[in-house]
Parts: sequence; C-alpha cells; structure tokens
Amino acid sequence: MSAAEVSADHLAGYLAREMKDCCLFGMGGENMRSAGVDIRIDITEKSSVGIIEALKHIPSHLSTLKALKKMMKEEKPDALILVDAQGFNMPLASYAKSIGIKTIYFIAPQEWLWGTKKGVSKVAKTIDLIISIFRKEHDAYKAAGGNSVYFGHPLIDAAKPSMTRGDFFRKFSLNPGQKLIALCPGSRNHEIISLLPILLDVAGRIDGAQFILPISSIKFKSMIGSQISRSQLNIKVIEGNNYDVLAYSDLVIAKSGTIVLESVCLGTPVIMFYKLSPITYYIGKYLLRIKLDHYSMPNILAGSRVVPEYVMWQATADNIYNEAKRMLADPGKAKAGYQEVVSLLGQPGSIKRSAQKIIEFVRGRP
Repeated sequence: MSAAEVSADHLAGYLAREMKDCCLFGMGGENMRSAGVDIRIDITEKSSVGIIEALKHIPSHLSTLKALKKMMKEEKPDALILVDAQGFNMPLASYAKSIGIKTIYFIAPQEWLWGTKKGVSKVAKTIDLIISIFRKEHDAYKAAGGNSVYFGHPLIDAAKPSMTRGDFFRKFSLNPGQKLIALCPGSRNHEIISLLPILLDVAGRIDGAQFILPISSIKFKSMIGSQISRSQLNIKVIEGNNYDVLAYSDLVIAKSGTIVLESVCLGTPVIMFYKLSPITYYIGKYLLRIKLDHYSMPNILAGSRVVPEYVMWQATADNIYNEAKRMLADPGKAKAGYQEVVSLLGQPGSIKRSAQKIIEFVRGRP
C-alpha cells in the first residue's frame, strides 16, 4: 500500500481494516498502522499541494520512491494499492506494472476533473483496477478504456461521530451552551504556516464562541501550539476525534480538501478557504489551463455554491469573518443543498465492497 498524505492514510486505514486476511505493508501513517498495516515508510508530514510548495521535498520523495521500488522488486507483492497522491503514486504504479505487479488505485487521480484526456488515458492504461469514488469519475475512466468499478464514496461509511454530543463536550471540557467553532488549517506544514494565521485572526474577532482545533497527527502539535500561544487566544487543540469535532461544531472553517466534504456529510455548516503561492496559482491557471467553476468538491458535485469558497486573494480574515457571522446567525440556510450533495455520494458499504473487489481481483476473479 502507498499513501503519502494524512487524508489518504485515514481512508486507507478503513480499507485495511476490511482486508484483515491480507498481508499489508508499505508506506502510510498512523491510521494504517493502527489498522494492522506494516508501515515501513511514513512521509505524511512532508505532503504538499502545489508546484512551488513541493520543491523542497523532491529529493526526499525521490529517495522514498527508490526505496519503495526496491521493496516491491525484492518482496514481489501480489498487488500495489495506491491511495490518492497522484504525483507520487503514478510513477510508482508505472514501475510496479513494468515488473508484473497488479496496480490498484483507491481514491484515484482526479484527471477526470482538472486534468486532460491524455491524463485520463494514462491512468486508464497504467492502473489495472480503478476504485472510483464518484460516478462522473467512473464514467470518465470507463470511457477511456479503464477497468473502473464504482461503489460510492467511502465517506458515507467513514464520516460518523464516535460518541454522543454530551459525551464529547464532557470529554473535552467544552460548554454545551456556547457556540463551538472548529478551526481546521490542514495537515501539511506549509498549510499550517500560511493558513493558521488567517484562522487565528478570524477567531480573534468572534465574541461569545469557543474554539477547537483538531490535529490529524501529534507531529503538528508543537507548530500549531506555538502560533496559538503567540495569539493569546483560548483554543483547545485535540488529537483525534476529528469526526466528533466536525459533527458537534456549530461551524467549521476549513482549508480546501476532504474535510469540507466530511463536514457536509455530517451536516455541519462549513466555510472553505485556501491559498497557494501566486506562482503555483498562475502556472495552474494560465500554463496548465486548469479551469474550474468551483474549487470544493461539494460545489463541484452540486454544480452550484453550496459551500462558501474563499480562494487566493479572497481568502482574507475579513471575508471569512463576515461569512461566519452570516452562517452562525442562520445555520439552516447555511446547510441548504447539503442533502443533495450527500445523495450524490452513493450508498453505504462502499469500503467493504471495495475491499472485497480488491481481494477478488488479486485472486484472479473478474
């Protein structure tokens, strides 16, 4: 298995739990390890979004890629399961295929969304089994000749609280009579550095609320803690219980990514924001000609602005604060359209069915 990012490690952990009879090893993080995967390499804290943002990690990633190739060549696994992280995992998949190892993609490259026909075709030809998590994704890869199956989105199964609201507020010493706002700057170093100051600025302007910041890994606690300490704000930082945080908050302010769709699945009002380096943004927009009407997956699926988006120069504390005030004042209006998005994610049981399909495929069944 190969998962290079925290969100990928999280969903791969759910998949691994449904594959208990298989010997699983490779690259991942804490969730996969707790699910019984033999983690040989962990680069989740080095993941990045953007071209400029990734440059400093290139030497380390090349070294990791070399190590994984050697691992596959020596141990000859029956299959390679890749999870998200297209930039890292597609070269790894090409190598695996060249030495006769079956390639399986769970959380496949989003070439169908922002890429090219050539990119879609490359994925279809390189990956022996594509576990598509969106219907449009499945249709695109099937049309390109890919062996794609669609069972629905894994968040339908995964995005659920683990305790009651009362237990949650007691466990973390929160006031059940006060508004709770979740601040979610991301799980990458460059995101915490660039996005957390915006969240702290917003939090400093909101009166009468309590704030909680869930971290995906203990590795980020020191970096986040030092920024919060300088702000002198009272923000409770917790590790784990992410779905409880999202389910029981009155508002989530989150960086772009899976967490936005998770919040929608849990029915909690969410504001999405993000900033890349200007160079990365201009390369994507003008050189790669990536054109999207919307940036967050709920809005892409619905084809409309279900979730407020503040990207690049719009991602200011002023804009986010004003949006937060509106949403806290009328949460019902803030959640309009959420059910439509959830209905587009398919039925429960996708993770179990995905695991079963992978096992059957590896055993040579159609």
